[in-house]
Amino acid sequence: MPHFTVRFKTFGCKLNQSETAVMARDFLDHGYQAATESESADVVVINTCTVTGRSDAKCRQAIRQSLTQNPESTLIVTGCYSQVSTAEIASIPGVDYVFGVSEKLGLFDFFPGPGKREVPCVRVTDIQERKDEPIRFAGNYTDRTRAFLKIQSGCDRRCSYCIVPLARGPSRSLPVDFILDQADHLIRTGFREVVLTGVHVGDFGKKGSGTSGLPALLRRLVRLDPAVRWRMSSLDPGDLGDELLHTLAEYPSICRHFHVALQSGSDTILKAMNRRHTTGEFREAVARIRDVLGPVGLGTDLITGFPDETDQRFEETRRFVESLPFSYFHVFPFSARGGTPAAGMSGQIPSRVRMERARILRSIGAAKKQAFLESFIGKTTEVLFECRKINGRMGGFTSEYARVEIPFDPQLVNRIARVRIRNMDGQALTGEILPADAT
Repeated sequence: MPHFTVRFKTFGCKLNQSETAVMARDFLDHGYQAATESESADVVVINTCTVTGRSDAKCRQAIRQSLTQNPESTLIVTGCYSQVSTAEIASIPGVDYVFGVSEKLGLFDFFPGPGKREVPCVRVTDIQERKDEPIRFAGNYTDRTRAFLKIQSGCDRRCSYCIVPLARGPSRSLPVDFILDQADHLIRTGFREVVLTGVHVGDFGKKGSGTSGLPALLRRLVRLDPAVRWRMSSLDPGDLGDELLHTLAEYPSICRHFHVALQSGSDTILKAMNRRHTTGEFREAVARIRDVLGPVGLGTDLITGFPDETDQRFEETRRFVESLPFSYFHVFPFSARGGTPAAGMSGQIPSRVRMERARILRSIGAAKKQAFLESFIGKTTEVLFECRKINGRMGGFTSEYARVEIPFDPQLVNRIARVRIRNMDGQALTGEILPADAT
């Protein structure tokens, strides 16, 4: 049997990365090998994102680039962009297979093997009809430090700007026993940190997964191996209840890192976005975190130039984010997505204004990140070091998601070590490794 090769290109969120890992394992189980950088792969799989118009453009560029560089490769396009813009993807000459969000987790049900097609094979089912999530074995990861563990998919929130519910469907949780089995497998494989992923992980367990919710799941995961770190992906302010925060306080192996989506610091805009929090409730959530856990890593998402975001409303956002202890921002100029209410709203903001406001917030975010990193200087912290060696150095992350770099030491790969932070070098901290018994 010939050994075919495969290459993956992934766009978007950690959930997409976890699903690419599942697909990679499927190909491995079917006898495929990962293509090297220098060879043309027999099969190319592009796992797409459609959260913004720019995401769509990047995916189209990657498709065309693959067709130019690897014209004989069988090209599979899957993911969220394929789900909501199926005909657009299928119309690109050279695309051989178009799979939806559900189909990518069982693509060998539809994919017989390498071979160019005159007409693309399209398999995209109605994601809104899904009541449960396909149960697939934990994926194949090349990095043995951090793995992504999918616990949930879909979203019921229906924010007025967001296309994700159209691409991912309603909120669905995976069974808790399955998640525990997958987590145990990842630990035995050697991973020292596992990131819980989903579209809205705070919704976990609210639709019959066999547990009372995210805090209960975290408590069971931590007990699998106290030496393994657990990190949560994005949450909403309403997810930050007392039970979750006190669970983190009880178990230090759950990372002190929160990514809490704000989107705007104007209550008028938040209401138009159909967000479920006010600025006051967001501020209270941040205060609860700090009251229970002390200083943490705190990131957020922000959208600039949402319809009817006047200069005054943008100024409200600027002042609000400056007043809170964020460690970084993800800033996105508003992108009108077809099929969402915001796309048809009056008061659309010119592109140049959206971009300029994004620049202003990113500048504030950069200053916040520098202050966050500087707060570690002179302190001792624990860092999980990765296997990558770049320019003679290696890096890793603290529980709070601060990056630390030191000279490469193979003995520290995939280990948590105590580091005394001495300085900053660009976007990373530097320091010295301490003996285990040092104070």
